[in-house]
Amino acid sequence: MNKVTPLAPSFSQTTVMVATQRANPANEAAPSPARLNDLFRQELLEFGPAMMMCDPKGALTWANASCRRISETRVDGGTIGERLRLAEIAEEIDFRRTTVFRDWDFSAGGAVQRLRARFEPMTEPNGTLTGFGGMLTLLQDGRNSQDETAVALDRHMDFIRLSSDWMWETDAALNLRLVTQRVVGALGMVPQQLIGRNLLDLVASEALRSNLQRRLTKLSPFRDLPFDAEDATGKRKLFLMSALPVFDPVTGALSGYRGSASDITELTRREENLRAAKETAETANRAKSQFLANMSHELMTPLNAVIGFADVMRMGLLGPIENPEYRSYVRDIHGSAVNLMGIINDILDVSRIENGQAEINESACNIEELFDSVARLIQDRLQAQGLALTIDLPARLPRVHADKRKLKQILANLLANAVKFTPRGGRITLGAGMTRAGDLQLSVTDTGIGIAAHDMDRVMHPFSQADSGLNRKYEGTGLGLTLSLGLARLHGGDLRLESTLGEGTRAIVTLPSSRVIDGSHLTPVK
Repeated sequence: MNKVTPLAPSFSQTTVMVATQRANPANEAAPSPARLNDLFRQELLEFGPAMMMCDPKGALTWANASCRRISETRVDGGTIGERLRLAEIAEEIDFRRTTVFRDWDFSAGGAVQRLRARFEPMTEPNGTLTGFGGMLTLLQDGRNSQDETAVALDRHMDFIRLSSDWMWETDAALNLRLVTQRVVGALGMVPQQLIGRNLLDLVASEALRSNLQRRLTKLSPFRDLPFDAEDATGKRKLFLMSALPVFDPVTGALSGYRGSASDITELTRREENLRAAKETAETANRAKSQFLANMSHELMTPLNAVIGFADVMRMGLLGPIENPEYRSYVRDIHGSAVNLMGIINDILDVSRIENGQAEINESACNIEELFDSVARLIQDRLQAQGLALTIDLPARLPRVHADKRKLKQILANLLANAVKFTPRGGRITLGAGMTRAGDLQLSVTDTGIGIAAHDMDRVMHPFSQADSGLNRKYEGTGLGLTLSLGLARLHGGDLRLESTLGEGTRAIVTLPSSRVIDGSHLTPVK
C-alpha cells in the first residue's frame, strides 16, 4: 500500500519566493506581467481544487495544499491518504490507459462523508506512460444529491467503456466534438485525430454518405444505418450507425447529434463466407445427385439385359443347361443383378428426395393388408435366418391416406435391417397403433445387436453405417434408413430409432393425424 506523505507546508511559499527572487534578484525592478501571470497560476494550483501528481509506480511527486489537507484527514483505520492505494491505481492506469474513478464513504467527525477521486494518465507523444494526475473531491453538504448524480455519471461511463461500439457527438454542423476511445480499435485512430472533422467526411462511399446525410436531416432518431469508413491503414470497414438529434433545452434549436457505431466488418465477412460455402455445398450436392441419377439410368439399361438373359437361362426357355455348376452360376448372376437393381433404385429414390423431385400417389391404405404383403416378401429371409416374425395390430385399425408402394418400401427396408442385424433365433415384431395426438405409428422391433448412442445420428445419413470398416461383418449400402426417413417425411411424418446396444432396436414411423381416416375410436399406444 502506498502511503501519501504530506509535503512540507512551506512548499508553496518556497516555490513563490524562489520564483520572485529569480524575477527580481536585487529588488531592482517589478516582475514582468508574464511572470506575474506565472506566479498567479502557481498560486491557483497550490490553493485550488485538491490535486496531485504521481510517477508510473504510484509514488507521489506533487500535491497541492487542498490535497495535503484531505490526505491528512483522520478516518477509521488511519488517514485518507493511506487508504488511497496509489500503487493499485497506478497498475490499473498502466493496464487500461484511461480515466480511473474511486469513491469512498468514511466516518469523520461523527458524520458519514464521501471522497470522490479521479485519476488521469499522463503520456508522452509516443505513448509512454510518465505518470498520472489525480483530483480529490470531499463531499459534505448536499452529499445525497451529488451522490446520485455521481453514481449516474459513473454508471454511464462504465457502460460506455464496456460497450463494443464507439460513440460520438457532433455540433449542429456535424463537426465531431467528442469521440470515445473505442474508435482506436475500430479505425486505428485516436479520438484527437477525429475531433473537429465532419462526420460525413468519414464515410467512404458516396451513396452511403448521401443516405446518412438525408437521414440526419430528418431530425429524428434512427438505428443501424450502414456506412463505410477507411481506417488508418486505408482499409475500408463497414459499420452500423445509430444516432439521435440533440436540441437546446431553452431555445429548442438543434445543438448537434449523438450516436454510436458498431463494427460489422468481420461479421459481414463471415456471413459472406457462410453464404458462399452454402451455395458451394448446394451446388456440389445438386451435381452429386444429378451424377447419381445419370449413372443409375446408364447402369439400368445393361443391367436389365443381364437380368432378362439370366432369367431366360435360369428357366431354360431356349433349352436346358446340363452342367449343374453353370445352373448355379446363372442363379448367382440373376440374384446379384436383381440385388444391384434394388441398390440402383434406392440411389435414384434418394436423389429424387434430395432434389425435391419425389412425388407420392395417395390412396386409402389398409395397414393390415400392407403388413401381410410385407411379411410375405420377407418370409424366405426370415426362414433362412431362423427368425420369428410377430405382427401386433390392434382391432379395427383405421386406414390412412398414403402412397401404398412407398409405405411398403419403408417397412421392407426396416424389416431388411432387422433381419440383417438380428442373430439366429431372434424375434422381430411388426406393430402399429395410435398416439394420444391421433397420429398413426408403425414400428419394427428386433432383438438384434442394437446401435450405440453415439452412432444413432450417423446411421440416418446416406451411405453411413454403425460399422463402417472395410472388414465389417454386415454388408449393405447404408441407404435403407435414409430412404425410409425421406419417404416418411414425404408423407409429413418422421422416423426415429430407439436402441440399446446388445439388446435390440425399435424403428418407429409416425404418420400425422391428418392422414388418418376415422381413427378417433382407437385406444392410444403407450
